[in-house]
Amino acid sequence: MYSLLSAISFLIRAYLCYLTIDNIPILSNPIANELLGEVVSIYTILMLISRATVGLFYKRGEAPVFGTICYFFVYLIYLAITYVILLVLTNLGVLPI
Repeated sequence: MYSLLSAISFLIRAYLCYLTIDNIPILSNPIANELLGEVVSIYTILMLISRATVGLFYKRGEAPVFGTICYFFVYLIYLAITYVILLVLTNLGVLPI
């Protein structure tokens, strides 16, 4: 059950990241955009923050299905916050740089 939920969670998260962050023109400079996309990836930052948040109330190994579900929802919350921030910055003219 854990493997199935983990795979489904990953696919949904990847698709939602594509729909949100990948469709906002973060940087118009291709070199800077490559740096942001590959070196300092927003997805990696979201993953680290989500894992740290879930780790505050979940001990590794106990009920892995619960951990997967918690991680999924925490990741979605942080993704939504990031998307709103990027939209606001785009509408204010700060992005694309």
